Amino acid sequence: MLQAALFWLCWLLSRPLMWTLRHRSTPESLPEGLGIGAGQPVCYVLAQRSWLDVFALQRICRAHGLPVPQRIGMALPEADRATFLYLPALLKPGRDIDALENLFAQAQARDGYDVQLVPVSLFWGRQPDKETSLFRVLFADSIGAGRVHKLLIALFNGRNLLAHFSTSVSLRGFMGETPRPRRALRKLARVFNIHFLRMRTATLGPSLIRRSVLIEGLLRTPPVRHAIEEEIAATQKSAGKVRKRARRIAEEIAANYSTTTLSVLERLMTPVFHRIFRGIDVHGLERVRQYAQTHEIVFTASHRSHLDYLLISYVLYQAGIVPPHIAAGVNLNFWPIGGLLRRGGAFYIRRSFKGDALYTALFRAYVDMLIARGYSISFYPEGGRSRTGRLLKPKTGLMAMITESALRQRTRKVAVVPIYLGYDRVPEANTYASELRGAAKEKESAQGLLKATKVLTKSFGKPYIGFGEPVRLQEFADQQLTGWREGFGTPLSPRRPEGFNALVAALADEIMSRINAAVVASPVALTSVALLAAPQKAAAESELREQIDLLIRLLQAQPYAADMRIPATDAGEILDWSTPIARLSRIPHTWGDILLAEGRQATLLTYYRNNIQHLFALPSLIASMFRSRSRMPEALVLDAAEGLYPFLRTEFFLHWPDAQRRAVLSETVSRMVALDLLQRDGDDLVRPEVTSSTFAALSMLSRVMGETLERYCMTVVMLAAEAGSEAIARKQFEEDCRSLAERIAVLTGRMAPEFFDRNLFRGYIDTLIRLGLIRRETDDRILVGHEIHALARSALELLSPEIQQTILQLVARRGRGNDATAAIDSV
Repeated sequence: MLQAALFWLCWLLSRPLMWTLRHRSTPESLPEGLGIGAGQPVCYVLAQRSWLDVFALQRICRAHGLPVPQRIGMALPEADRATFLYLPALLKPGRDIDALENLFAQAQARDGYDVQLVPVSLFWGRQPDKETSLFRVLFADSIGAGRVHKLLIALFNGRNLLAHFSTSVSLRGFMGETPRPRRALRKLARVFNIHFLRMRTATLGPSLIRRSVLIEGLLRTPPVRHAIEEEIAATQKSAGKVRKRARRIAEEIAANYSTTTLSVLERLMTPVFHRIFRGIDVHGLERVRQYAQTHEIVFTASHRSHLDYLLISYVLYQAGIVPPHIAAGVNLNFWPIGGLLRRGGAFYIRRSFKGDALYTALFRAYVDMLIARGYSISFYPEGGRSRTGRLLKPKTGLMAMITESALRQRTRKVAVVPIYLGYDRVPEANTYASELRGAAKEKESAQGLLKATKVLTKSFGKPYIGFGEPVRLQEFADQQLTGWREGFGTPLSPRRPEGFNALVAALADEIMSRINAAVVASPVALTSVALLAAPQKAAAESELREQIDLLIRLLQAQPYAADMRIPATDAGEILDWSTPIARLSRIPHTWGDILLAEGRQATLLTYYRNNIQHLFALPSLIASMFRSRSRMPEALVLDAAEGLYPFLRTEFFLHWPDAQRRAVLSETVSRMVALDLLQRDGDDLVRPEVTSSTFAALSMLSRVMGETLERYCMTVVMLAAEAGSEAIARKQFEEDCRSLAERIAVLTGRMAPEFFDRNLFRGYIDTLIRLGLIRRETDDRILVGHEIHALARSALELLSPEIQQTILQLVARRGRGNDATAAIDSV
C-alpha cells in the first residue's frame, strides 16, 4: 500500500517534467509496426527500474494511441488495461521473480489467454559513455542510475528523449516452448537482456574517447612509431620536428565526435530542411537498425551534393541510429565549417598521400582504431561528387584500407550498407553544368559558404535516400577469396592475401550495383527521362503524361530490383510536382499545352535523368533495334543485346551478372510484348504500326539510351579504323574519342555535357579489354584486331541514319591514311 501511494505521489510531482517532455519514437509506424492484434492485452518491458521511465512511457503511449501502461498489482493485463514490468525483475531471483512466476502461471492456466510483451528502450539524451567526463557522469543516461541521479538525467535531457518500441513477443509462445514458468522466465530474461544491449549499441554506439587521448594513442601505435623512425632516418630531421609533424597530421585527420553537437545540429537543420525541402523521402532504415544490433556498419553512399553529409547523419539520428564517422575531403576543413563537421563526426582525408609514409601510417592507424572500437563509418566510393548524375567509377584506396582493417579484426562482423542519394533538384546543379563545360572548379571557402546561403531562398523538392541490401563483408570475402584469414601479416610487417586487390575491386563493383539497386524513381527524374527523349525536348502535356505512365508501367511490370522504389505512380501528379521544380516552360495551345525544357534547363535535366537511366537500359537497348527496322527475329534481337550487355553493365553498374543476361533480356522482351510495345509473329518480333500511340512510346524508349549508344558506337568505329595497325596510345585515343563526341554535340545541338565525358570512354576500353576484343600492351598502348569490325557494324545499326552518317564521316576525316579509310568503308 505504501509503495502504491509513493508511486502516485511521484506521478503527481512529475507532471511538470512530463508536460515539457520532448520525445521521438521509432519505428514511425506506431502502433501498426508492433504486431499487436486488436483486443490483445499488452505488457511493456523496460530495461531498468525507473518510475520516471514509466511516466515517460505513459506520455508517449498516449501520444501514439497505444495502450497506456498502469500499475495493476497481481492482476493479469487485459485488452483495456496494459501494464509494465522491468527487466531486472526477470534477472534477479527473490520475491519479484516469485510473484512473476505466479502471475505467468495464472496466464498459462487461463484458456486462450495471451499477453503481447513489447520491449521498449528509452534513451535520455542519447549520450554514449565517455571517459573522464564529470559532466557526463552527472547528466548522461546510465543503466545503474539511482533515483536522484535519474531525476538529474531526466531534468537535463527531458527535451531529447528517444523511445524505441520493438516488435511484440507472445507470452504464450514462450510458455508453450518451455512449460515450467521459472525456466520460461529465465529464457525470457536472456532474450530481452541481449535485445536491450543490442539496441543500446545500435542507438548510442561504443564509448567515446577524448580526442587528445585518441591522438596520443595513435602516435604510440607500433606502425606510426616505425614510420616516425623511418622519416627521421630518411630526412635527417630532428626527432622533435618529425613527431610534431606526426601530431599535426593526426590532428588534421581525427574527428572530434560530439553527440551534443549532433543534437544541436539536428535542431538547427530541422527548420533549414523544412525550408528548402518538401519532406525527406527515406526507405530501408528498418533493415539498417536490425544490422546495427549485430554488425559494425560501414555506410557507402552515392555522392551528389555537399548536403549528403548532413542528410545521412540527420536521417540516422532522427531514426534512433548512431550517426557514423564520415570520411570527408580535406578541402572541407576550412573555418568555420571544418570544425563543426569534425564535431559532427567528420574525419579528413587528403586527395592523395602517395609517397608520404608517415601520413599513410597515421591514416591507417586511425581507420584501424575506428574499426577496432566498433564505430560506424561512412565514406563515398566515388571519391567526389558526381557532376553528371550517374555513378562514377569507384576509387578503391580508402575502401581497401577499411576492408583490410575490418577483415584483420576477428571480434565484430562488418556489414557494408549501400545508400542511394537522389534529389528533385541539386543545389549545385548549375555549378556542375559549368564545370562540365570547362569552368574551373570553385574551391570551398568561407566566402563560398556565404554565397550558399542563397539556397535558403529556394525550394528543391525532396531528397530521396534509399538504404540498400548490406554486403556482409566476412561472408563476401569467403566467397571471393579462399583462405583470406591466414593471408594478413602483422602490423609492423603488413601483408595482404594474394588476390586481395581483386577482392576489393569485386566489393567496389558489388557496392555500386547495390547503390543503383536501391534507386528511387523520383517524379523529376521520370519527367526528365520522358522529356529529354522527345526529339526537340518538347512534348504536348497529354503525350508527356502518357510517356511517364509507360515508364512507370515498365518499372512495375519488371522491377529493376527489390529495393527500387517509385514514390508516385500517377503521371498527372508527377508532372504537376515536377513542372515548377524542373522549371519547365509551358506554351499554351488550342490543341493542348506544350511543355519544353529550354537551353540551360535542358542541360540540368540530364543530371536527374542520369540518376535513374539504368532502370531503362535494357528496354531502351531492345527498342533501339527497331529504330530503322520493323521486324527482327527474336533470337537475333537477344543475340545482339547480349553482346552489348557487358558495356551497359560497366557503365551503369547493372546488378545482373553476365551469366544471367540472356534470361533477363528475354524477360524484358516478354514485358515489352505484354505492354504492346512489340508484337510476336512466329519467331519474329514486330514493332507497332507507325501511326499508333505505342509506336510513339517505343520511339521515345529507344531514345532514352540514344546518347549512350552513340558514344559506344563512336568508340568501336574509331577502333575499327585502327584495326590491324600498330599498337596505339590509349590516353591519346580516349582523348580523340572525347573530341569527336564534343564535335558531334556541337553539330547536333546537344545540351548534355556528360556526352563527352572522358571517363565513359575509358570504361568502354576497359570492357573491350576484359572481353578480349582489344589487347593491352605493356606500355599502356592497345592493339586492335579485325574482330572489332563486326561489333562496329552491329553498333551502327542501333542508330538513326543521320547519326550513322555523321559518325562515319567524322571518323573518316580523322583517318590517318588509306588503310584507315578502307577500314571505315568496311564498316
